[in-house]
Amino acid sequence: MKYILNEDTIYTRRGDTGLVIEDGVLLDVGMDVVDLVIPNSVTEIADAAVKDHTKLKTVLLPDSVTAIGAAAFQCCSGLTTITLPDSITSISIGAFFDCTSLTNVFWNMSHCTVAGAIFGGCTNLTTVTFGNNVQAIPTHMLRGCTGLTSITLHDGIKSIGDEAFEFCYNLTSIDIPDSVTSIGHSAFNDCIKLASIKIPNSVTNIGDRAFKACTGLTSVTIGNSVTSIREEAFARCTNLTSIIFASTTAQWNKIQKGSDWDAGTGQYIIHCTDGDITK
Repeated sequence: MKYILNEDTIYTRRGDTGLVIEDGVLLDVGMDVVDLVIPNSVTEIADAAVKDHTKLKTVLLPDSVTAIGAAAFQCCSGLTTITLPDSITSISIGAFFDCTSLTNVFWNMSHCTVAGAIFGGCTNLTTVTFGNNVQAIPTHMLRGCTGLTSITLHDGIKSIGDEAFEFCYNLTSIDIPDSVTSIGHSAFNDCIKLASIKIPNSVTNIGDRAFKACTGLTSVTIGNSVTSIREEAFARCTNLTSIIFASTTAQWNKIQKGSDWDAGTGQYIIHCTDGDITK
């Protein structure tokens, strides 16, 4: 095991600003580190490696890093921004949990597996920018990020993962691009301030509980390629009054609808291209 501050300086014992690295894994960081520059020799951030480092303000992750462990940066309450490079292929549960000062995230991974709500408790996270490499919003990615108010997804994103935005209570708007083909289960569950949503013609499947309990939702536009609306997809959307469907009443009736897909919504009208259906 060696203790290093950078790739050119090796310590025989850990200092206040030293890093502990073994076989390419960052195991620990000195508690007084404010601006953390991780060397190119690191390929993995270990579980809890930087946990509780309240003085930490910035982190520079090199392209050599492929994995970030569970709770790796948990409770780094001074961290305000993070850029995640395309080299990362996995991030474990709670990696940035309770980073309460985190306001900005730049996410540019083309293939990344996310385990659990990695930004849970990041109550001040207001801006997430998705780079052009991103093809899918991973499962659980922004679950419980109550500070988010709006999200823009660029054209090229193909899917929104399960529970990706679940419990984002202050999310008021999201633009879903024409490239998206599927919306996962509980993707927007309990996003209580979403007032309207437009599902483009490219989407074929709306997952279980995708918009369940979106109590602020009054209007939904559904594209003409949807073939299935799964169980409880719009259940408990208590203020929903209008569904605009971009095809005929016959086509609407052909859509496979799961049990209780609209349970508890009250009365609403489906506006089709050839007439209305009142529910």
